[in-house]
Amino acid sequence: MSTRSQKKSNKAANTTVVHNKRVENSWILLAKESLLENSNFNIITLPHPAHGKPAKYCLDVRHKKIFEVVTFNEPHRSWFIGETVKSDGSIQMMTPVNPVFLVLPRLKAQCSSRAIPLEDLLSEKGFDKVFDFIDHLDNVADSKGSADLKAYKYNEDKTLSWLEERVRKLAKVLRAKNIHVTSGAVSATFITSNAGNGAIDEEFYLKYAFGVISEYLEDQLVKQLEEKFKFKPDLVESVGNKRKSEVDSNEKNKKIKCDASLDENKNGLMDISKLKTPEKKLKPLTVKEKARQKAASGSKTISSFFTKKQ
Repeated sequence: MSTRSQKKSNKAANTTVVHNKRVENSWILLAKESLLENSNFNIITLPHPAHGKPAKYCLDVRHKKIFEVVTFNEPHRSWFIGETVKSDGSIQMMTPVNPVFLVLPRLKAQCSSRAIPLEDLLSEKGFDKVFDFIDHLDNVADSKGSADLKAYKYNEDKTLSWLEERVRKLAKVLRAKNIHVTSGAVSATFITSNAGNGAIDEEFYLKYAFGVISEYLEDQLVKQLEEKFKFKPDLVESVGNKRKSEVDSNEKNKKIKCDASLDENKNGLMDISKLKTPEKKLKPLTVKEKARQKAASGSKTISSFFTKKQ
């Protein structure tokens, strides 16, 4: 028969196990407090427009906005929640997304040869939640029938023009917000850049913006959109009116120069016999060091006292 104290301890242990399971099955979401206070705020699962795999999206009904839930995860990370350790150290963040990107693959697949009412296009579970967030699809499709019907047929030319416009707008925002888009953009978050935005070629911003937009497009659309920009295969970063290589060549060379020129033999090997090592400059002696040398000039070594007499 168990005592009363044993029953209390068993109950506390069971409560701890349940609490630990809840913490382990939960996930950490970084969001604005105003969104979490919204009673109409909910999370749905939809196919990602780029690859079709399930992805989570947050719906803010009050402000008519959709946010994609992005996971940031690195190995060897954990969360300490109260008295519990959550082994999954990932964090979920929300980024706004245009709802047109979410329905674009569906529009292209079902409305390329015929017009379909928007309500029927988004009748499937999950997409019906997005219906109220889309006013029209005139930027990527042709409207057919009456305005109340909202029937659309996919238009490839309109879509590519709209995507090109989105890329150019995003590039302007990146430049205005002083976002680093050149090589070393990650480390540039912590190091102040020596070159201003005006010194960076516009094509860098376009290519960076193109990469961001491409994250929400299928491969075929990515290739078609890339053809419209015709990016250079190797972008050369410019600093002011000079290229980086020209700027670096004008800097002073701090390495020690050899007096003799370097000859190369027939095998392409360097002839090091003619290299002159730089002479080291002797440091001037201090007053104490000069006094020690003068005192030691007339003295004998200890071993001299133990030599055999002739």
